[in-house]
Amino acid sequence: MAETDKKQQLVDCIRMLERADYIDHNGHCSIRRDATSLYINTGASIRSSLTTDDIVAIDLDGNLVEGEARPPLEFYMHSEIMRARPDVNAVVHTHPKWSTFLTMTGHSLKPVYAQGVLVADSQLLDTPMSVNTREMGERLAASLGNKFTVLLKAHGVVAAGRDMLECFALAAYVEENAHRQYMAMQIGTPYEFSAEEQEACREKLWKPGLFQKTWDYYYSKLT
Repeated sequence: MAETDKKQQLVDCIRMLERADYIDHNGHCSIRRDATSLYINTGASIRSSLTTDDIVAIDLDGNLVEGEARPPLEFYMHSEIMRARPDVNAVVHTHPKWSTFLTMTGHSLKPVYAQGVLVADSQLLDTPMSVNTREMGERLAASLGNKFTVLLKAHGVVAAGRDMLECFALAAYVEENAHRQYMAMQIGTPYEFSAEEQEACREKLWKPGLFQKTWDYYYSKLT
C-alpha cells in the first residue's frame, strides 16, 4: 500500500472511531510504515476533523522521521506492540464507554453476540495509568501476548490487527459486545455463547470480507 493510502486509511479509521463515540479528544491510532517506523496521528490533532496533514511518522523509539508535530504521549502503546509483534500492522487505542464501565466494576468481557466471540479472549491490563513509558508499553505488549485486544482497567481498549480493517473491526466488536453485555446485565445474567458456538463463530466470522463489511458500515456514517 502506498504511503498516501496508508495515511488516508489511518485518518478514516480515527474519524470513524470518533464518530462512533469510541474515541474522544485523546484517542490515537497507528499503521506500520515499515519494519522500524509507523504512522500515527499527532497528539494535538482534532480527531473529528483529522486530515493526512495531522499524521506523522516516528520510529519505534518515538523519534520523528516525517513531520514536525509531536506524537501522542502514549505512542509506546503502538511502538512496543509492533516491536514485539511483527504480524501486527495496525494498532488503535480507544476510550469507549461500555467496555470501560465493565473494567471499572471488575467485570470481564463475555461473548454475548456473534462478532463478540472474536474478542472474547481480550486480555486485561490491570491498571488505569497512562502507557507513556517504554516500560509500560512493554507491559501492555506482554498483556496482549499473541492475542489482538486488551482492556485497560478504567481507561479504554487497545486493539491490534494484521491490517487496518481487521484492527478497526476488532475494536468496534469490543464495544458492540460490551454494550450488549452491559444492557443485558440490567435485566439479568447475559447468555454466553457455548464453546461450540464460539468455535463456529470464529470459523465463520474471522474473514477479511466481513471486516471490510464492518469498515464500510462505519465509513458510510462519515458522509
